[in-house]
Amino acid sequence: MLRGPIPLKVIKTNRLMIRPVRISDASLMHTAMKTSFASLKEWMPWAQSLASLRDTEVYLAHGERIWSSMAQEGVEQPLQIMDPTDRIYYGATGIKPTNLTIPTFEIGYWVNQQYAGQGLITEAMNVLSRYLFQVLKAKRIEINCEEANTKSSNVAVRLNYDLEGKLRNHRLSADGKQLSNSLIFSCIDIQRLPEQSYYSE
Repeated sequence: MLRGPIPLKVIKTNRLMIRPVRISDASLMHTAMKTSFASLKEWMPWAQSLASLRDTEVYLAHGERIWSSMAQEGVEQPLQIMDPTDRIYYGATGIKPTNLTIPTFEIGYWVNQQYAGQGLITEAMNVLSRYLFQVLKAKRIEINCEEANTKSSNVAVRLNYDLEGKLRNHRLSADGKQLSNSLIFSCIDIQRLPEQSYYSE
């Protein structure tokens, strides 16, 4: 059973870094959300209007508090995806414990559209998955996405996650105007993941 705060300071590859959010990320994150707004609005319920810089600061302050607290089921611990120098904002992800006894986790992601199409999100989710298996001793990791969001589901496919099923009429579209289906992908075996070296602190 996982007890206490999730022990993650940084995960690095040659191309990117994953780390917990900081209030000081506000300007970079807000700029990335503005750049990516059209794409985010299509798929993310929280992006139906552009958050202000102040809203972003409040979100990041809350994220910092979550990272200093005990892990809780259903509470996402937000992460940033940066370049290795920690100056370029590639996107965001998060770890949501779904069962701390087993333990199992859900992960999600979005990309700064300036850096889309470079395989950065796939690489980031690969090493994040590896970290969850190797360090947090996960027994299951899940990716849940809208059926029509093929760019999101393609990440799971490239990582060799298994498609467990389609949940019909499981969610509303991001704008809340129509019913949509969810695709549920999972991984329970680190050996299925593509080879990728990383180190963590």
